[in-house]
Amino acid sequence: MNYETKSPLMSRGVLGGAIALLSGAAGMFDYSVSPADQVEMVQLVISVVSGVGGILAIIGRVRASKRIGPITGR
Repeated sequence: MNYETKSPLMSRGVLGGAIALLSGAAGMFDYSVSPADQVEMVQLVISVVSGVGGILAIIGRVRASKRIGPITGR
């Protein structure tokens, strides 16, 4: 079995549920979000989270104090 994990922010199920919840809450204020718009919102959030992750990885590497080298046995 494969037991790899991922961040909840990268889970379409979690994001979809959160967006559905927010869409329902928006409906209380007479703002409607179509199911197609909800799907687009999930894709947008995933893209933004991926982009932010990439930027943080680059910033982390630039600010790192040690060089990257080969893995050696200890």
